Amino acid sequence: MEETLLNAWKEVTKTAPGELSPEEAAKRSLADVLVRRDGWLAKAEAALPRLFIRELKPRGIVRPTRDASAYQGWTMVPDDRRDMLSGRPLEPGDAFALDFGEHAVGSFAFSLVATGAVADAPVRLEFTFAEVPLELAEGHVADRTGGSLSMSWLQHETVTIDEVPCEVRLPRRYSFRYVGVEVKAGPRGGRFGFGGATLFAETSADTGKLAPLGAGTPLDSRMDEIACRTLRDCMQTVFEDGPKRDRRLWLGDLRLEALANYATYGNLGLVKRSLYLLAGTCDDDGALFSDAYERPVPHCGESRILDYTALFAATIREYLEVSGDRDTAEDIWPLCVRQLDFLLAEIDNDGVFRDGGRWWCFIDWEKSLNRQTAEQGALAHGFRETIRLGEALGRVKEVAFLADVLRRMRDGAERALWNGDRGLYLCERGGQASWMGQAWMVLGGLAEGERAKRCLEAAMADAAAIRPVTPYANHYFVEALLAAGLHAEAKAHLERYWGRMAALGADTFWEVFVDGDPLASPYASPHLNSYCHAWSCAPSFFLRGGFLDATQTSPVQEGCRELEKQR
Repeated sequence: MEETLLNAWKEVTKTAPGELSPEEAAKRSLADVLVRRDGWLAKAEAALPRLFIRELKPRGIVRPTRDASAYQGWTMVPDDRRDMLSGRPLEPGDAFALDFGEHAVGSFAFSLVATGAVADAPVRLEFTFAEVPLELAEGHVADRTGGSLSMSWLQHETVTIDEVPCEVRLPRRYSFRYVGVEVKAGPRGGRFGFGGATLFAETSADTGKLAPLGAGTPLDSRMDEIACRTLRDCMQTVFEDGPKRDRRLWLGDLRLEALANYATYGNLGLVKRSLYLLAGTCDDDGALFSDAYERPVPHCGESRILDYTALFAATIREYLEVSGDRDTAEDIWPLCVRQLDFLLAEIDNDGVFRDGGRWWCFIDWEKSLNRQTAEQGALAHGFRETIRLGEALGRVKEVAFLADVLRRMRDGAERALWNGDRGLYLCERGGQASWMGQAWMVLGGLAEGERAKRCLEAAMADAAAIRPVTPYANHYFVEALLAAGLHAEAKAHLERYWGRMAALGADTFWEVFVDGDPLASPYASPHLNSYCHAWSCAPSFFLRGGFLDATQTSPVQEGCRELEKQR
């Protein structure tokens, strides 16, 4: 790897008397970070939100049935054995499934009743909690086939009850719509029955604050409904990425959840808590980790994602713009400055990002994606947002040198990545074109005006260009289309991607969606996919913020300003 831009700017950046050099600013910011960490965690704890609880009862008994036309090949059909919920005598081998009518997150309770004769043996039940029919229909197959993540994420429980009649509330929290119940063992001769079930759904989203979407098409309303439910169920004591699997705070998910939250539930305290939890779990070098856990004590995960770290300043700036909470933004500012050392070290002195293998470069789950062009733009976006945050806080002198960094990155991209004949930014090795490469070049301000429109349109017209597979990446593609002034294309893409999930029966939007490949999974098993995932709630943000209106020129900034006015 060449000399990095970080070292170059430490050597050549000149400062006026009394001003801090980038190196001095970084040292001061690290000292500030280490002094403030414990206080940040205390502020995260002080912002612990209230959870709203509601009781849901099963809407009926259903059974999964094979259907080649249905998503993943399974659909739920009504089961006429409704007496299963009213104490019908059960025997070992009996099984049925409950449908709660909507996806929710919370604890599960049930009761067993006596049917006359003494229950002379314990009752052993197996429960399968499912977000989609596939998990219920093929859950036991998944146990045997495995995947690249721990199979303990599968929501299967075996419970033994010694005494009947009884009421039982399972201790774990689940994410589901359907519950499969199977009698594995118990007294013979119909000596007990299933008396009923309750889902105690929990969320920190105050659904009473959710206003109707208002104007829009029926598809707009449907997409917004699903997106709002997705966000609601991911809003727990932090913004979780997926309440079924991972169940933790991720920086990349947080930014998209926060934006959707500003347009829907308006829980600003949850954004504040999440920012402070990430800040307070940084390491002794002041490096942010991309995920954080609340329990048993707050601690960081093991992942450091380059493009997630580049989003930190933007997430704080947008929170400041909507909430007006200057104290929090100023409090965390030193941590933003500290991240510049890590980000700048990934750019060669010619202004081009080349992967040195020190970070996880994510962008999207698409395995064939060469991430160079996308990371170039994502880093530029992070630097631009840091400048904007500095301007908002009156601290721009500390990061003024980033304007020169951005100029060098733009020049480097022009020399090394731009292909004028194709109208696309291409990776240096292999010349790969991708939708996300162009999107992040636009969002990073490295492609503007007609160039921005040209590269996005060229990517969409190029059958060989690598397409994104996650709602996370597709969110940024829509955002890039809007930033380039391609409003009609942005609306069409929203309908084509999220609208298709809605047409396939999505209750909440999924972690991964590839039209035509319903079993696509980053984890070698679709059973490990999250089917309610935070980074999928884009429709509510775009539809409610008015971003699809051609009069909007800056989708994030102008939308946040409008939300601030409404607040």
